[in-house]
Amino acid sequence: MRSRDVPVSVDSDSEQAFSLLADETRLAILRALAESPHEPLTFSQLREQVGVTDSGRFNYHLGKLTDLFVKKSEAGYELRLAGWNIVGAILSGAYTRGDDVGPVAVDPPCPRCNGQVEATYVDERVHVRCADCDKTILDAGIPPGVLEGYDDASFPEVAERFVLSLFSQARDGFCASCQGRMDPRLITTVEDLGPKDVCEDAQAVYSCTRCSEEHIAGIGMAYLDHPAVVSFYYDHDVDLSQPHLWGTAWRDKPVLTVVSDDPLRATVDFEVDDETLTLTIDETLEVHDVKRSPAP
Repeated sequence: MRSRDVPVSVDSDSEQAFSLLADETRLAILRALAESPHEPLTFSQLREQVGVTDSGRFNYHLGKLTDLFVKKSEAGYELRLAGWNIVGAILSGAYTRGDDVGPVAVDPPCPRCNGQVEATYVDERVHVRCADCDKTILDAGIPPGVLEGYDDASFPEVAERFVLSLFSQARDGFCASCQGRMDPRLITTVEDLGPKDVCEDAQAVYSCTRCSEEHIAGIGMAYLDHPAVVSFYYDHDVDLSQPHLWGTAWRDKPVLTVVSDDPLRATVDFEVDDETLTLTIDETLEVHDVKRSPAP
């Protein structure tokens, strides 16, 4: 599984918006308003919280933020959605580097060689890899703020839950980075996806139409919340609402078989115990048919 961040161009309006934040006083204004989410602050209250004694200087900086990041009303000042997004990014650690973590041992063992799986967090990316055969299981960017408040031993589980949330949002059609539209597609040749140590089993791709971010994973991730898949595993005492990114439910990865090329149709077989669940899907990962049968 891979979550890839792709550099994108920034238009002049965006550059101008971010240039307004290139001042400590303006960032302090946004954070002060975030600390009063349910009640607007008057000019005097806001200036006092920020700690600026020069009223004219403070008014200048506040004026630069008003309309785009800050809303002014008769009751006072409060954050607009854009302002909340900036504060959220700051608190998440998106613009600051966190401490490196790991390697931390991860259960269960490697699905390829049964070796020890380890997780590391370096340069704001989590990397889960087998220490024996070097198979990459997960590679994804994670803001440092996600891991704040957790000890090192908990970080693999926290990282797993965060990555699952990214894919859940992508399956719903929204980019976690820019809120643009995510388009899903089926890839049947992994050579098109990049380094094999990352994409070896990848066949489901979610691409943002706005910022070019991509999430790439094994085909099973596309159907982690599909009702037929959830009920199938639940009938076999596996609860998919619990983290299973590299756990028992996905240790034996689903099998993808192309059954026609024009239009593209493929089957995805999930096998547990003596039963098989088969989904028939198209190039956009839409499910056209569901069938349960005894395992061959």
